[in-house]
Amino acid sequence: MSPLARRLLEARRTRVLLAGGPAEAAPLSEAAAYAIQDEVLAALGGRRGWKVGAASAQAEPMCAPLPASGVHADGAVLAAAGFGFTGVEVEIGFRFGRDLPARAGAYRREEVLAAVESVCATIELVDSRFAGWRDRSPLEQCADLCNHGALVAGMASPAPASVDQTRQAAELWVDGRRVVANTGGNTAGDVQRLLIWLAGHAAARGQSLRAGEIVTTGSCTGLYEARAGQRLRGVLPGLGEVQLSLT
Repeated sequence: MSPLARRLLEARRTRVLLAGGPAEAAPLSEAAAYAIQDEVLAALGGRRGWKVGAASAQAEPMCAPLPASGVHADGAVLAAAGFGFTGVEVEIGFRFGRDLPARAGAYRREEVLAAVESVCATIELVDSRFAGWRDRSPLEQCADLCNHGALVAGMASPAPASVDQTRQAAELWVDGRRVVANTGGNTAGDVQRLLIWLAGHAAARGQSLRAGEIVTTGSCTGLYEARAGQRLRGVLPGLGEVQLSLT
């Protein structure tokens, strides 16, 4: 196991954040960052889905697996003390109804969208194993599962995978008060391109998108710094909602 993967896992266990320095052996390439993701995921016990996003409509996407142990059903109650940082983002989640196995050729847009079974509202709990994580390099953040802490997924909706995120409204409610209301708030623009990119990325690395997995596609509400004792509700009008309580 690589030194950084070992230290990231230790930080998850102890909640002692990594302060930086040569001992962490920061990844020098995307391939190295994704290899560290694989090591971390294997130690955490497997995958329930993926997160994928992009900084702009033109930017190259970046992704990370979602550890099965951190994916929760609607109404989850999570202890804030289990995380170093409790940022929350409301995101569109796509549930796959069929496998997209690894293969040599690229997946076409229609193949990927046809594999999506349903859509749901999700709340990602953003966390990091790094101190000062906003100042860490993109490759370090990628290695750390792209700052993933946990995911809460709402009830599935039969809405088509071709939902237009640029026109989709999104809301975040905290303790019964609406604190964010956006339309088209995801910086990636067309989120379907993220699904297509992810299918190709996974296939090129000998991995599959599997039936039953959920893929989240980036924040529609920006990052809200939540705290213990708050009740959070994400709403995607027409698609559904999701709730999370932090104790």
